[in-house]
Amino acid sequence: MTSTTSNNSYQLVVELCFESGLIVFNVVSKSFSLMAESGGGPFFSCRSCHNPLALRDDLISKKFLAKSGPAYMFSHAMNVIVGQKEDRKLITGVFSVADIYCSNCGQVLGWKYIRAYEQTQMYKQGKFIIERAKISKQNHVSLHDDIISKAFQGKHGRAFLFSHAMNVVVGAKEDRRLLTGLHTVADIHCGDCREVLGWKYVRAYEALQKYKEGKFIFEKSKIVKEDW
Repeated sequence: MTSTTSNNSYQLVVELCFESGLIVFNVVSKSFSLMAESGGGPFFSCRSCHNPLALRDDLISKKFLAKSGPAYMFSHAMNVIVGQKEDRKLITGVFSVADIYCSNCGQVLGWKYIRAYEQTQMYKQGKFIIERAKISKQNHVSLHDDIISKAFQGKHGRAFLFSHAMNVVVGAKEDRRLLTGLHTVADIHCGDCREVLGWKYVRAYEALQKYKEGKFIFEKSKIVKEDW
């Protein structure tokens, strides 16, 4: 078997739940090298353990079928173990394929096309099929290292102050009276699903609050990380 893996560090992400259409927020353990590779953009991870598996930019098609139902074809995959190849009769003919497994939890995710025997199917060679039921889509919104404070309050309870954010859309600014006084703020939305995550401090009117300017508030109910 062969595998490809990445070093671990924690990052906050937004996770989209395929089946229900609900927004779930979670954390993924992954490397900064993946961020560089993906440009910090959306990616797909193992639903069982959140191990990054493929970039959204590498998604070729959503029109495939697997044992559990709909499946996606990717041009590349990461953090997977490729099993032994075998000839297998699929819907579109006989192929030489190898099952692929999550390198972290061992979950069977789908398969890799090793060889196609029909000319019209040659484009599948070297590509990866990952079952939709086995993955979740995620989007980076901030790094754990950028947390300044966990002692803030949002609309839905506890909130965290971050020095930076990524893959967010900043809305229109407005004056808003908060617990610590009047501020000019702008709501921030996930750049992928448009869920409201919190707000950005644009301007503070009191000298003691100036340190907040340019910083971001994320509501804890919208993000999850182990061992808060």
